[in-house]
Amino acid sequence: MGRNATRRAGFSLTELLVVSTVISVLAGLSLPALGRAREKARQSVCVGNLRQLGQAALLYQDDHGRLPTSAFAGYLLWNGTDYLLYGRLVPSCGRALAKSFYCPSAAVFPMNSPATGLANLGVPGRTTAGNYYARSFAQGAPALADTRTQALLADLPDQHPTGLHVLYSDGGARFVSVPANWNIAASNAWAALDAGAVLP
Repeated sequence: MGRNATRRAGFSLTELLVVSTVISVLAGLSLPALGRAREKARQSVCVGNLRQLGQAALLYQDDHGRLPTSAFAGYLLWNGTDYLLYGRLVPSCGRALAKSFYCPSAAVFPMNSPATGLANLGVPGRTTAGNYYARSFAQGAPALADTRTQALLADLPDQHPTGLHVLYSDGGARFVSVPANWNIAASNAWAALDAGAVLP
């Protein structure tokens, strides 16, 4: 009695390898594009944060007669006792503003770091840092918003691959292309940002 042998349909090893290779190639092509899209989204959040800080700074000037700048340069917001620099905006404009001090592209001072993250804002004895760099008076920071468009805050240079976002004294923010080794802490760097040009 003859029996028809039934063969189960399936993939051969060769077919499986070809399909996995094609999928790997497609993933390799699409992942860089996804990374660039994510960075664009982070840049949008970043410049939005700076605009929010700019509007808060102008409100602060209306209430206190000056912008929240001081002799201290850097990114410190809270030293355990006093609000410094743009950290003064937090009691003036509300604690919800605190997350605006954090650039989502930054690798330093992550938002929920137990040592310096913004989650510690308002906790006595803890140092809280944002990762935007604030201009000091020694670097030419204006005390008041006036007809000059002067830079007040900026990204640290390593946060975005092609440049940095800058907050200006009129409350606006824009992206500026800078070299990777550019030193935002230098006084002449801020002067260059004021003029809308970047030093070599």
